[in-house]
Amino acid sequence: MKVFLDADVILDLLLDRKPFNEEISAIFQLSIDHSIDLCVSPTTITNLHYIIGRIENKNSANSKTKNILKLVSIETIGESTIHKSIASKFNDFEDGVQYYCALEARHKIIITRNTKDFKESKLAVLTPKEFLSTLSMS
Repeated sequence: MKVFLDADVILDLLLDRKPFNEEISAIFQLSIDHSIDLCVSPTTITNLHYIIGRIENKNSANSKTKNILKLVSIETIGESTIHKSIASKFNDFEDGVQYYCALEARHKIIITRNTKDFKESKLAVLTPKEFLSTLSMS
C-alpha cells in the first residue's frame, strides 16, 4: 500500500511535536516493517528542510532531511501539476500542488492533520490517527 504524506505530519515526527508524533511514528514504523510505502512531493522535502533550519539550525535540517529520505519516496511534480493547482478550487496553492502530485502518482490516500485544507479532494484524506484505525479494522 502506498500513502502520500503531507509535510505537517512529517514535521510532527521530526520536531517531536507531542501528542501528534506518536501516531506518525507508528506509520513510519509500518514503513520500516515494509507494510506500507510512504511517498511525498519534492516540495515537501524543501519545506521540511527550510522549516527545520529556521526552528533548529542548518546542520539539523541537513541531518533530518537525509534521514527522512531513507524512509520516503519522492513523487514527481510536473508542469501539469502546477497548472491543475492554479486552476483548482484549493484555497492554498501548495495544498493543490500536494493533491495533484498525489493524484497523478495514483495515490488513494493523503495523510495530513490539516484535512480541512483538502476538502476539494477526491482522494481519501485522513489524519494519522484515522489512517491507523482503518488498518486495525482490516
